[in-house]
Amino acid sequence: MYHELTVWSRGIIMDKEARDVSSCIAAAARALGLYADNVSDYVDDPDRTNCLVRRYARFGDSPIVDRFVYENPRPDWVVLVEETIVKAVNFLRGTPDGTGVLVVNSAREPEYLLKFLPDSMKAKLAKFVVVDAVGLADQQGSSPWMFVRDLGELAYDRMSTEGAEERLAIGMGIAAPLIGALTAATGVLPMDAVAEQVADRDAMFRGVAHHRVIEFAHAASPNGNATPASEPALATPETAGTEPTAPTPATPLSPARHP
Repeated sequence: MYHELTVWSRGIIMDKEARDVSSCIAAAARALGLYADNVSDYVDDPDRTNCLVRRYARFGDSPIVDRFVYENPRPDWVVLVEETIVKAVNFLRGTPDGTGVLVVNSAREPEYLLKFLPDSMKAKLAKFVVVDAVGLADQQGSSPWMFVRDLGELAYDRMSTEGAEERLAIGMGIAAPLIGALTAATGVLPMDAVAEQVADRDAMFRGVAHHRVIEFAHAASPNGNATPASEPALATPETAGTEPTAPTPATPLSPARHP
């Protein structure tokens, strides 16, 4: 068993959210006795406000031999912290065909977001997961930012660079529902083990219960491209009997607000 997680985000204003997703997954794997790494993105640094940055985690049941390769060469789990990234870059580069689990933070319908992916990227997917992490996270204050955090907290984020202790709790805000949706959709790590690493367990389990999944059947496609195998659904046993949150009407994607 071996998995590579790459979390795409935007510099400074959304860096902690990405960092928390990779940190919690790596910590859960390590607590289970697996070999795990969690690294920052040395390729895109120095990061700038709203520019694309990445965070990485890897784990498996045998020693990781490429620990000093700072980019994940074969990411099979990919998380987009902000929805407009879906049309920004080839975030599935290196993903083996038919293996990728892509999780997008969005209140939109999965079918709408899939329109932004070319067939070559769809061919890499096993599951396309959409979760309204902003709507499921606990609201804090009256910030106009999509991540409902006070701007003053960003100063603490910048102090929590690699090698330093986190100044804020790990797995709060939108990171928690994203972690929940990823854990439920992949089904590899035990839910309780991951929840032990997440500060906001309630928000994590809201992500478990309220996400939408499109599964792909690659063998059924005559031209080799991935085709959806089912309608969006809550596709894990843990979510049986729950109802997803209502999505917002589809409107053209636009970048998040930034200073």
